[in-house]
Amino acid sequence: MARAKSFSPKYRFHISGNARVTLDGETFYLGKYNSPESWARYHSLLLEYQRNGLTVPESTPRLPDELPEVLMRDITADFRARELPRYTNNSGSLSRLSTVLGLLEKLFGDLPASDFGPLKLRDIRDHLTSSGNSRRYINEQIRDVIRIIEHGVSLELVDASSVTALKALKPLRKGEAPEPEPRQPASLEAVRATIPHLSDVVADMVRIQVATGCRPSELFSMTPAQVDRDGADWLYVPAEHKTSRHGKRRQIPIVGDARIVLGKYLAGDANEFCFRTVKGSPWNKDSYRRHITRANKKHGLEHWTPYQLRHTAAQQVRDILGVEKAAALLGHSRLSTTEIYAKANASQAIEAASILPTL
Repeated sequence: MARAKSFSPKYRFHISGNARVTLDGETFYLGKYNSPESWARYHSLLLEYQRNGLTVPESTPRLPDELPEVLMRDITADFRARELPRYTNNSGSLSRLSTVLGLLEKLFGDLPASDFGPLKLRDIRDHLTSSGNSRRYINEQIRDVIRIIEHGVSLELVDASSVTALKALKPLRKGEAPEPEPRQPASLEAVRATIPHLSDVVADMVRIQVATGCRPSELFSMTPAQVDRDGADWLYVPAEHKTSRHGKRRQIPIVGDARIVLGKYLAGDANEFCFRTVKGSPWNKDSYRRHITRANKKHGLEHWTPYQLRHTAAQQVRDILGVEKAAALLGHSRLSTTEIYAKANASQAIEAASILPTL
């Protein structure tokens, strides 16, 4: 009986001084052992092998002297392998980065990385604009492309001048692409009508969102270890959140009925996600939204999405306690950001959470 093909064959040393990997019985040489180039090619070749049903196209170079210079798909594959795992608990960033990596690979995967300049970046921006994306989303995607190239610079696979050149492309200004539609709060009546038609876990996730104003991604990444239960009020302190890279600490109060609901999910492993699907996998923004959308559609109920719940909480707090308390609850550092939703500290956030409705 033939041996099963390995899904992730190892990166290995060859006596010639080259790195190599054996895929489907064939040896592929990657360049000087332990060099950034060889690792980037390894990640790129492995990704191609896995996507191609554990086979490699005949046209793929086998010998060191056949290797091209570092390609864009080598940079993106290395970014996927080294950087994407850091976003496991941030589904929004993970999804956005995965999208832009796929776009780079589709449009410029076979381009030498040294040839990727501002005009190619403009081509990506034009592609995103013609696809009907909002200005804010396009500018975010362009910044992510530059981050991926900066990853190549950090490994000395791309010259640092490339990043300087790419940054010369100015962000889109108002009027140059559609503006995103303002997201409206979900009505509490609509949410209450949906609750009986959701699974127990999703219903509890919705209840906690309404009671805390947390982002869906913060809900998915919650673990018992991140919930501080020592004081009179519980505080959920996410390890990763939207502004963590700026050194800001996010504290989400869990008060009232939200404590009772969440308490059912805190008895497991301290470092495992509190909420999982029936298959045992973590929730993400798509699976969570689909579950709710399907329930509403099946029963002829008003459409709403999980992220609207954050706006619902913000609107409730702002109307009763004012914009500063809403900013505290949502973890915003700028009051202007809170105003879009409708000197944060824990006590203000707790006060804000205490007036939110229960479902």
